[in-house]
Amino acid sequence: MMTTPRRVDFFKYEEDYECAFLGALGFSTRFICSQTKLSPGKITYRLKKAHVRRMDYRDGYSEISSIMRKKMRPVISPELTRELKGLK
Repeated sequence: MMTTPRRVDFFKYEEDYECAFLGALGFSTRFICSQTKLSPGKITYRLKKAHVRRMDYRDGYSEISSIMRKKMRPVISPELTRELKGLK
């Protein structure tokens, strides 16, 4: 049974917003599929419509990647330091 496509609305449909949010954080299509139940094609369409480029996050060019680096450093650094010292 075919359903008719619906319009994308990032503020009306939670899965549309979540797709854009996770994409802005650089997550893979596979992960976004698992969280939203959207198909890969639907995810690609929504990310284009939202002007989300995951490579900008991965390459460190996006404002979100800058915020994440600054906010996560105090959380991750102590654990990373312990792990690195354990490698000796």
